Amino acid sequence: MIHSIAIENFYSVADRQEMDFRVPRNAPDLACFRDFKATPGHRLPLVIGFYGPNASGKSTMLRAITAAEGFVQHSFSIPPNHPIHGFKPYAHNDWCNRPTKLVIEFDGRMTQNMPAVVFRYELHIGHQPNNFGSGVIYESMSYAPKRRFCRIFERNEQEFNFADESGITNGDSRIQSIRSNVSVISTLAFLNHKPSTDFLASLHLLKSNIFGQEKETPGMLRTLLDYDQHTELLQRLNRKLSRLDLGLEEMKVENTNTGPVAKFKHFGLNRELELEEESMGTRRFIEFFPILQYVLDFGGVAVIDELDTDIHPSLFREIFGWFYDNRRNPNGAQLLFTAHNPSLLVELEKEQVYFTEKPDGQPTRIYGARQIQGLRREPSLMNKYLSGELGALPHIG
Repeated sequence: MIHSIAIENFYSVADRQEMDFRVPRNAPDLACFRDFKATPGHRLPLVIGFYGPNASGKSTMLRAITAAEGFVQHSFSIPPNHPIHGFKPYAHNDWCNRPTKLVIEFDGRMTQNMPAVVFRYELHIGHQPNNFGSGVIYESMSYAPKRRFCRIFERNEQEFNFADESGITNGDSRIQSIRSNVSVISTLAFLNHKPSTDFLASLHLLKSNIFGQEKETPGMLRTLLDYDQHTELLQRLNRKLSRLDLGLEEMKVENTNTGPVAKFKHFGLNRELELEEESMGTRRFIEFFPILQYVLDFGGVAVIDELDTDIHPSLFREIFGWFYDNRRNPNGAQLLFTAHNPSLLVELEKEQVYFTEKPDGQPTRIYGARQIQGLRREPSLMNKYLSGELGALPHIG
């Protein structure tokens, strides 16, 4: 689960924006909050939504997570002397020479058999005029086995310092392979450093429909391949399709010369329908269901941009309920999403909602609903949001 995020000089964000997801101790004991076992008494929301007008920075929040994850996991494949993509600074001359800074706190394990602890990963990417992503200025990883953070490694440009917990001595020859445009972890994992390879394996628990700057659009083909190769996943989808009142009795996947093809059996119809005959909402649900199911099974984090696109809002009570159910979500999977539909706010507590604003000519501001002074739990956040009481509404006209 993700505990907190700080972002500075990243796309629409200029000044540092901090989001601490930890639930205050005086908040009620609700199913939407879950204790983190490594720090008894500390709770986190299982579902977190980001709201705001178009182009206000909602997606920027999620891109910070996926950009950091992608850099740690895949940066060793960046050719030498090439720029680091996905970390553009705020588009103003005052910020173009300053580094992009990301700090993410999350839970994980040093090794598979060790208990879960909180980790803190910090990354600063440098920029030069007309050369964004020129190199790593700072990178570090810390963990808190006893609530206080201990440094695993720290990097200041091309100077490195490794603690004993890292399994790397400061004279290790592998350090010489860490290039200025590559993550320490990505490099050491490629060079068979087991703690790094274990950490990269844990990153597979983060699933998203975005990567760095762009929304990932793999198309339906890859999704149908997943269903074709995982019979149980297809069976689970069909159980949900029949329950969510989409009029579907069953989806089948058939192999053809051009790849897998979906066929749909509907109640009351005597022929199967093709994929293109289904609604956009049905197709959208079929595409993101594997992401949700994977993290629920293994205890990961789902990061989904525009979760509510083409989906009827009444379905989200069911979807959010999957994360709140201890039997369905035994490992503490977490969902972070952006949305526009205010009716979803009826299903969320103030600790689960963050807003983004971007006034004309100004950078993005991010704030939690719980930071709004005097905000009570009743009536619903939807009514307060639509009235303009919470801000982050589009201005039309």
